[in-house]
Amino acid sequence: MKIVLAWLAIVCVAVISVGSCSINHKSGDYECTKQADCDSGRQCISGYCVVPGGVVDAKPMTDAPKIDARQVDAPMDACPPQCTSCGPDKTCNIDCSQTNCNGNAAIVCPAGFNCAITCSTNNACASGIDCSDAKSCAITCGGQGSCRGIDCGTGDCDVKCTGQNSCRGVDCGDSCACDVSCALNSACEFLTCSSPACDPIGRGCTSVNVVGGTCDTCP
Repeated sequence: MKIVLAWLAIVCVAVISVGSCSINHKSGDYECTKQADCDSGRQCISGYCVVPGGVVDAKPMTDAPKIDARQVDAPMDACPPQCTSCGPDKTCNIDCSQTNCNGNAAIVCPAGFNCAITCSTNNACASGIDCSDAKSCAITCGGQGSCRGIDCGTGDCDVKCTGQNSCRGVDCGDSCACDVSCALNSACEFLTCSSPACDPIGRGCTSVNVVGGTCDTCP
């Protein structure tokens, strides 16, 4: 009888041992180090094979789209080609010592710009200066025979006629404030000021308000 009981005890221990060894540890089955370790339909994420969509707070699989610097709106080059240089507040400098101002076309100040035009060489700007769409124009006529047919437009206009025989035809009849100063050796012919009262000395124009004239109406 004791032998039978001992034999039964050995069998029970063996059954228990076999059963314990056959326990299926699910956590171990789903561990992974690469995608090949996972069954079809599962993904290797954070060391475990999981069903897509079942992971909470998973990090995005791809990086956020990068912005191409070429797609970002950059300030455009605001210096028009007729300007030798540009400054703040839409200032356009046209220097005839650096560019050809002796052509057959008029020198044109770009629309909305404040132009500083230096006609320093002989016969510079002799085909005209067009400031009709400019915000303002400051013109120096220092070259011999320089500056013919200046149209100041409606903006502030300042013309200095210092070159010999310079300044033939300056129209600032529509200018909100016009100053034309004439040296003794300049021509200063055919001038039209903002009003007759703005030409108090009969040679040149002034923006200084005088009796009977409104010579400065610029905003």
